[in-house]
Amino acid sequence: MKRIIYIILAGVLIACTIFITTKSASHVSGRGPGRVGAQHPGGQRFRRLDPNSVITNSISMKFAYIPPGEFMMGSAPDEKGRAPDEGPQHLVKISRGFYMSITQVTRAQYMAVTGSNPGLRFLKPDKAELPADSISWFNAVLFCRKLSEAEGRIYRLPTEAEWEYACRAGTTTRFSFGDKDSDFPIYANIITVVVDPARQVGFKDGYNMMAPVASFRPNAFGLYDMHGNIYEWCSDWYGGDYYSLSPLVDPNGPATGSERVVRGGSWNCPPRQCRSAHRRGFPPHYKIHFVGFRVVLEEN
Repeated sequence: MKRIIYIILAGVLIACTIFITTKSASHVSGRGPGRVGAQHPGGQRFRRLDPNSVITNSISMKFAYIPPGEFMMGSAPDEKGRAPDEGPQHLVKISRGFYMSITQVTRAQYMAVTGSNPGLRFLKPDKAELPADSISWFNAVLFCRKLSEAEGRIYRLPTEAEWEYACRAGTTTRFSFGDKDSDFPIYANIITVVVDPARQVGFKDGYNMMAPVASFRPNAFGLYDMHGNIYEWCSDWYGGDYYSLSPLVDPNGPATGSERVVRGGSWNCPPRQCRSAHRRGFPPHYKIHFVGFRVVLEEN
């Protein structure tokens, strides 16, 4: 009888040892609950638990994860509203995922980082959820640098390729919501008839100028105002013929130039200037009431 009891106790002890060892190994490798130290499909470590969720930083900026992938950058020769600098249309690969702020940087967020109040002098300064406008490229880069230093993470402007990839969100149409100009009132804040009554162009979207961020529907990546509201700085120098020279993987623009890329169009632009492929260049010191920015948070 004693021998049988000893055998049973030994079996229970061995089973417990195996369970504890397996549980510990699962936690260390990242396969257990919470996915501590999980690996991105590309092999890179990432911090968040759910790739489909939105993360929030120290000043309440929200970020959506943009996965790596490929897309056709630029526009086809027959696209309505196309400009010559949007071609040739070409394949681009974004090799690493990144986080992008789901809205343009707001006045409140800009003030929290820089201590200064941006914006139009004839708009009330308490409009905290309006995008930070009249921001030069240098100001936008400074914002990123200060926020990076404060949090110990890397914030930066998106490259032009990252911007268009995020804007399209898997689409190949003129806009991330399709091809019809008439759909703009529910998706974006662009020119209204009131702004240009002489030409009677524009749409009644409820705003004659800037709208508070996220006032319209987001794209498939969960990003708001990628069309209209306010132009957004990118990190690249602008080159009208750059697409004919652009590398396939992670292009970051010409080596030099006199203007930086802006994307997305603004509240005073017609539909053709708010297309996913539309691009312009402004001098980096340029400050005007229809230019602002959004930021990228690097994955690692």
